[in-house]
Amino acid sequence: MILRTLLIFLLCVHVSAAVARADDRSKPGPHKVEVIEGEWKDADRASRSVLWKCYLPAGKDKPSPVVIFSHGGGGNRDSNAMLGHHLASHGFAALHIQHEGSDDRAVRANPRSLRDVNDPKASEPRFLDIAFVVAGLQNTHRLGALKGRIDPERIGMSGHSYGGLTCQIVAGQNVKGYEQKLAVPALKGVFILSPSPPRESYADAKSSFTNMLMPMFSLTGTADIPPDKSFTAKDRRVPFEQTENVDQWLLVLDGATHFTFSGQEKLPKVARLLPGMEADPNLAENHACIRAAALAFWQTVLLGDPEAKKYLSEGEYARFVGKRGVVEVKPGKR
Repeated sequence: MILRTLLIFLLCVHVSAAVARADDRSKPGPHKVEVIEGEWKDADRASRSVLWKCYLPAGKDKPSPVVIFSHGGGGNRDSNAMLGHHLASHGFAALHIQHEGSDDRAVRANPRSLRDVNDPKASEPRFLDIAFVVAGLQNTHRLGALKGRIDPERIGMSGHSYGGLTCQIVAGQNVKGYEQKLAVPALKGVFILSPSPPRESYADAKSSFTNMLMPMFSLTGTADIPPDKSFTAKDRRVPFEQTENVDQWLLVLDGATHFTFSGQEKLPKVARLLPGMEADPNLAENHACIRAAALAFWQTVLLGDPEAKKYLSEGEYARFVGKRGVVEVKPGKR
């Protein structure tokens, strides 16, 4: 009887430890977070400005892998501070950039600029910002205050909405008239918040994702409707379903809206007027799922951590998500 009780106790401890490990990925890490802001100008594009805000693990004695973040239409470098702080607390650098022409200033001046997402030519400057930033991270002369704190060999990218589309493009999505000229092969992976099916002016779904260049994690929700209602929430599965050649993960959160994936804790008043930007009653729990996924994905892709990949791919992360959503794993066909 004593032995049976001991075995049950040890089993409970083991299960509790597994749950704790899963929970830990959604919680802050051991590092304090330092924030540095700056601006780079692209001399090859008429001194186009790229403002940035970098979240860094304070006191870390070696360079950090870095994740670039691309905001949605009407956002800025302050967008999705939640992910920036979370990753930095776990030892990553998070470089949140601002896209001139599709940022908050541009949208306030001309709300119609949000329609640029439908036109690859109009979106080209935004897409090219990523190649410019990656080149800058690999050029020690341009780094300034980031010198010695960024690992130029380990760079990934994340983005929400228009920023999610930007992730898809630089990861190798084919675009009519460009093919893969906008891709940035130096990136090691993309973490796509609110992925998008290809717009008509880009290419058809079948030909858009034939040769993606890096691992992809797509995150969406059953109520993740775009503000312009141009496609359904279910259509956000298209990149995952059409891509076959790289490792992929997909998270679909039950009831999560477009706002859920913006990383904001409070819904701005103006956003309440837009479809898909309704408040999420399960926001805190859903944000925990997003944070855990982000950390495990970057540990897998940028650190080569086999335990993190196992966590994502063999059921532990799915158990953490539980009834809040569905996790799908799709290994690439080599």
